[in-house]
Amino acid sequence: MKILLDTANTKSIEEILPYFPIAGFTTNPTILSKESENVRETLLKMMELANGKLMIHAQVTAADTAAIVEQAKELKQFIGDNFYAKIPMTLQGLRAIPLCKAQGINCTVTAIFTPMQALMAGLAGADYVAPYVDRLDNITSNGVNVVKEIVDLFHIYNLDTQVLAASFKNVQQVYNVASMGAHAVTVNTDLCMKLLFHPYTDKSLEDFEIDWSARFRNQEITDLLK
Repeated sequence: MKILLDTANTKSIEEILPYFPIAGFTTNPTILSKESENVRETLLKMMELANGKLMIHAQVTAADTAAIVEQAKELKQFIGDNFYAKIPMTLQGLRAIPLCKAQGINCTVTAIFTPMQALMAGLAGADYVAPYVDRLDNITSNGVNVVKEIVDLFHIYNLDTQVLAASFKNVQQVYNVASMGAHAVTVNTDLCMKLLFHPYTDKSLEDFEIDWSARFRNQEITDLLK
């Protein structure tokens, strides 16, 4: 499963990138409006951090098909081949997917809330679909089950489209979609850090240090090889 960072805070990305197996970054109009003072500079910094290898999923702001395709073309020209155009699941967006794909533009269809939306996007040629897990939970639906149903549909119809699950509030949700076969998740940096946490991990390390120091004081294990 791929892990992407759902943020435009490049300082936070820099802090976390050396430690986690990050596959890329995702943004949307809300994230950029809240976290970026200069969209161009933010994207340039993300490109630098991606180094042409990590994915950058950036969302178009246009609503009609022609403008969506034009924005996707300009963004790809700016960012490069590792760019994925995030296209909302709308009638105009659905029409734009094959047009973008015909021009070699990767497509991630976002704001997915039903398996049928995901299937339509997959049949249109989307590379990724992004179901919103926590938002589904908040309307008394079941986001994890929706992810599973999408994964199952893609398997049944032998589609190459992958599920990029989004909208998480806790580690349990991330684990649950991972266990359902989600191909990727996008999480903010705070939640990404929490993927590692368990109190007994910390307690075990404390115990190791106490027991070692009681017997060997300040010596390291390699000191005892001499």
